[in-house]
Amino acid sequence: MMNPFHFLLEMMPFVIPIAIVGIIFGSITSIVKAKTEAKAKGGAGLSDEEARIMQDLHQSLQKMEKRVEALETIIINKK
Repeated sequence: MMNPFHFLLEMMPFVIPIAIVGIIFGSITSIVKAKTEAKAKGGAGLSDEEARIMQDLHQSLQKMEKRVEALETIIINKK
């Protein structure tokens, strides 16, 4: 009997990298937008709050990258 989630497991190596790329480009877009708005206001760059948010986002993305690599390893080893 075939596992009902077999299709999902087969798609994981394709879906996960696409999601990561989307998150990375979304983050880059947010940074560029924040800098553009800061320049439009006459500021020198990101505020302390915006810088903290960007640092948190960067740390979260690094953690997610490690998790994705672990998932990919698990999926590859199951084959």
